[in-house]
Amino acid sequence: MSLATLLSLFLSVLVWCLVCGALVQVGRFLSRHHPFAPGLWWALLVLSFVPFAPLPEMTLDEVIPTVLYDFSEQAGKLQLSTEIMLTTENQWNGLWIFIALIFVMVLQSIRKGMCLLNKLASLRALMSSAEPLRAELSASFSSLTQIKGRQVPVYVLPLNCTAFAMGVKKPTIVMPQYFATLPEYKQRTLLLHEVTHLAHRDHIALMVWQVLKCLFWFNPAIARMEAAFINAMEARCDAQTIGRYGIERQQYAATLLDALKHSTLNKTPNAVAGFASQALSLADYKSRLVQIMKPVKTRHRFVTLNILAIAMFSAFVSFQVRPLLSPQTPNWQLPMNDYKISSHFGHVWAFRNHKPHGGLDMVAAKGTPLGAMATGKVLVADEITLAKNYGKTVLIQHSNGYQSLYAHLDSIAVSQGDWVSAGEVIGTLGDSGRVTGAHLHLEILADGKRLDPLSIFPKD
Repeated sequence: MSLATLLSLFLSVLVWCLVCGALVQVGRFLSRHHPFAPGLWWALLVLSFVPFAPLPEMTLDEVIPTVLYDFSEQAGKLQLSTEIMLTTENQWNGLWIFIALIFVMVLQSIRKGMCLLNKLASLRALMSSAEPLRAELSASFSSLTQIKGRQVPVYVLPLNCTAFAMGVKKPTIVMPQYFATLPEYKQRTLLLHEVTHLAHRDHIALMVWQVLKCLFWFNPAIARMEAAFINAMEARCDAQTIGRYGIERQQYAATLLDALKHSTLNKTPNAVAGFASQALSLADYKSRLVQIMKPVKTRHRFVTLNILAIAMFSAFVSFQVRPLLSPQTPNWQLPMNDYKISSHFGHVWAFRNHKPHGGLDMVAAKGTPLGAMATGKVLVADEITLAKNYGKTVLIQHSNGYQSLYAHLDSIAVSQGDWVSAGEVIGTLGDSGRVTGAHLHLEILADGKRLDPLSIFPKD
């Protein structure tokens, strides 16, 4: 793995973080028109990955294949050993850097995950001290705490905190110690709020966001998205609880203020759906109380159209920019128009020590201009880098791991490191090297392996 590839990966991660940050700002604008849409933040999270799926590969693997040294003499073999050693060392150095960085990132994710597990373990330990809701209260509220015909158990903790819902296989509602002292309408409000959370499986969604924060700890926008999601989730829960069960808005707001007052001393993890979430700021709660008392008119269609527009724009940018950055199949064309084939790929001849022919021999007049078969970068343009048998040689690196080699040239018109376009003259046909007559020895390689040039020639 080369340094350029590593740089490409980290630039992509940086761009993703910046895209997420921009989408957070877009989401905050859209949430003004639809504050009760937690799904908006899931959509924006997914959209942040659109330009990078799959991750574009923005560099060419500029390595001379070892197979091209097959006909080297002793000096060439020494050079081959040196090239292989240096190339392998550079590749392994880059690979070890990549492995080390990934290892550090994984360790940090594990550390974050362990912190989350510790929080959940503390919550389970706290639940061991919880007691079922008193029988008389449980009986009076039994009709309220049912989801799809299934009775949800209600427990009471021996401390004052926020009411919350938890549990995946066995959903549970947990009430604070002061629950028994509240007026009936506040008890009813707390229970119905948590039932609404369970109906939407908000506690599971919050756990997913917590895991995402552990995995992508290096992206601060994920934490902001989670906080915005919680804000929208609570706003939706407030609106649906008030509308579905006909609760007075003033009573609902008074219940929320009571919950805030009692929950400041004892906090619960963000991984549970609580009536008063610790992820929300004072400004968020002010906005939430305003929404409870004077809800804004939602513009669902406006938000949906904007999300679709962002998706289309992201896809457009991705499809337009990615071909410029990532390798595509080379735009193949013939190196010359008038020629005859004197030896095909794989042909065995005593002149080549009975070894299969690694390319295609194309006969034409000496001095015939030769064009590059596709756009690419010149890796070799001399008669000393490869085996002497090749004579004057040009090797071009193309996209998608393809390479083209032009041997036995009479003259070379390009230099190492040049970028050439398809059809651009790279030299003239000749008889340098070990030949029986003037011709072009053409080889096509893919990821270091020879291919039959006729298999990739453009079809008329």
